[in-house]
Amino acid sequence: MIAQVTGPLLCLLAIQLAPASLDPAARRTLGAGLWMVTWWITECVPILATSLLPLALFPLLGIASSKAAAAPYANDLVFLFLAGFLLAAALEKWESHARVAYRLVLLVGLSGRRVVLGVMLATGAISMWISNTATAAMMYPIAVAIGGLFARDPKGDNARAALMLGVAYAASIGGMATVIGSPPNLVVAAALRELAHTPVSFMQFAALGFPLTVVLLPLCWLLLVFVTFRGQPTLAGDAGAMLRERLAALGPVRGGERRVLIIFTLTALAWVLRERKDLGGVMFPGLVDLAPGLSDAAIGVAAAILLFLLPGRAKDGTSEPLLTWREARKIPWDVLFFFGGGLSLAQVMEAQGLTTWFGTGLSHLQGLPPAVIYLGVAITVLVLSELASNLAVATMVMPVAAALGTSVGLPPALVMLVAGFAASTGFALPIATPPNTIVFGSGMVTVRQMMRAGLLLDLVSVFVIAAVVAWLGPLVLGG
Repeated sequence: MIAQVTGPLLCLLAIQLAPASLDPAARRTLGAGLWMVTWWITECVPILATSLLPLALFPLLGIASSKAAAAPYANDLVFLFLAGFLLAAALEKWESHARVAYRLVLLVGLSGRRVVLGVMLATGAISMWISNTATAAMMYPIAVAIGGLFARDPKGDNARAALMLGVAYAASIGGMATVIGSPPNLVVAAALRELAHTPVSFMQFAALGFPLTVVLLPLCWLLLVFVTFRGQPTLAGDAGAMLRERLAALGPVRGGERRVLIIFTLTALAWVLRERKDLGGVMFPGLVDLAPGLSDAAIGVAAAILLFLLPGRAKDGTSEPLLTWREARKIPWDVLFFFGGGLSLAQVMEAQGLTTWFGTGLSHLQGLPPAVIYLGVAITVLVLSELASNLAVATMVMPVAAALGTSVGLPPALVMLVAGFAASTGFALPIATPPNTIVFGSGMVTVRQMMRAGLLLDLVSVFVIAAVVAWLGPLVLGG
């Protein structure tokens, strides 16, 4: 109740007490932003209600018309993420994600520390395409079953903690790899277009996100099994037999599962091949040469429609569409409205000059080395993401990051990317991310263990994020 009242109260205070350098419309915009951020961070009302606030509040405050406030909710990137949700729902329906997980764990091996690596690789690979929360929830029972096979001694207890934390951390790290991997990624991609006027394709985002995942995932494993939880554990049972039994129960890839995997693979290839590729001065054509208006969102939505149209045969011999409304209705629709609300807020902040005002206030940072600024941004966002929803943090910091880049003479897109990737961190507290909360519920990890491992990974992550974006960002974005 207190937080519900605090949001509108902050709005009124901002309108009355904001600096005189802001004109009245910008003051009202600042107040609306504080109201929305307060409700998002505290989650005192459902996320959907807060996300719809611009449609009622902006016209009342006179800072945007209803039409202007509503337009961002139909941003094509929102539909890209919708397509990603629907593809993930189809993969889960036909249990393809479980098949990938079992095969990867068996491939890497089940001896001692390698089982932790196998589970983490499987989790990270799946999290590139399915939400971090869903991936962690799916891998959780697998990790619990394997953890139960470790010996009941201090080394076994350490291995169980490393295994459970590996699931949580790999889900967050894997989600960084693609624009549909986690909600903060889509916030960043949309903000890059709206605030930095730098559209980023699926392939361009992956060219930055995938290297981050490739670097951070093995580093995370090394920190867990060789630094935080040392000792070579032994398995008291046959984990391989358990996983092979589960894999055999899935049967061969056929029927509906095969069709879903084909559509998923073709969709991913289409995202990769959509743009022209300049390889060493040789230009390779892309799908845009055949259909100039083709976007990543159009490809994803076309795939989602196919899932509803094409039938597939289940194990019991019955035939039904690869995806039905029964599965589709369960996707997190409120998250899609969150994107719309965040984009609407960002757009009105830009239109009313609030981002320029932020930039002026941050101009005293000009002259600092770029590496220091990138690292400072990453650390600030990391601290926020430990205490609040990663999605809310990403939405909140995008306008500030854009203004900071402009004020200090750095490419705003790079500062925003650093902030966006840092928003996907937060490894030290159970409340920081849903995957952390899920594995903490296992009882195999204490708060102290999570903080010890998470703070170390947090420290490594911010350095890696700042370095990768600073190095690869100009090459990928062409700036």
